[in-house]
Amino acid sequence: MAKLVYKKAGSIELIRRSDLVRFLQVGVIESIEPSINQKTTTLPDGNSDYDMEFSAGKEGQVAVNFSTFVPKIYAAFCGATMTENSSFGIRHILQKTVPSSGFTIDVASDAGTPAADPVPVVHDAADSPYVKVSATPAAGQFSVSGSVFTFSSANAGEEVALAFDVSTTADKMELPSEGNRPLFELRIAGNAVLADDEGTSKADSWIFDTVSPTGDIKPPIRKKEPAGWSVTFKLQKPRAGNKPVDYRVAR
Repeated sequence: MAKLVYKKAGSIELIRRSDLVRFLQVGVIESIEPSINQKTTTLPDGNSDYDMEFSAGKEGQVAVNFSTFVPKIYAAFCGATMTENSSFGIRHILQKTVPSSGFTIDVASDAGTPAADPVPVVHDAADSPYVKVSATPAAGQFSVSGSVFTFSSANAGEEVALAFDVSTTADKMELPSEGNRPLFELRIAGNAVLADDEGTSKADSWIFDTVSPTGDIKPPIRKKEPAGWSVTFKLQKPRAGNKPVDYRVAR
């Protein structure tokens, strides 16, 4: 068999056991790390410096590191429901300063038109709430018409935080209060190059009959520098008649 070197991460395909939904558009993958561990157990040998060691089964996992975040895939890993292409409110929180003239803040270019429900809220720099009124606000009050927040001249120059929803076409993930661990069939497809001839590549694939996400399933960290995220799948008992792991490589 050829000596192989991997220079690309490859692709994954997931088939959810519960409803046979297939996931192929999983985003940009940084790396895929399969591993098989031979478990052992030991018994002490009172006449030797070395304990006796015996096989105790196998366990395996596949760690997948993603560079892009696909909410639909994240929801599937968490066992959450995903409602797509429907009208939902998206929360916006803006830091603004009440102008010295006009005393209005138009949020149309930042976010859109605030929804009436839930009611928009405004807090001052000390995190104390302004009172919403229908019109002609006095000190410590505000009103909203369309995308425009109006304040009193008494609050000119003050820093304020505006929080409101904007209705738009969106996707929504909901994590149930109780749920079962999702199971998947996981397939890896890619290629490797020959160690002694980088110009020649060999297609290969893995099939993990049954896996489930395990451990922390964290979305990307929100920070100034872009960050990826990862998920680890634990190998589970295969279905009757199936092998837990199947690896194939072109000759």
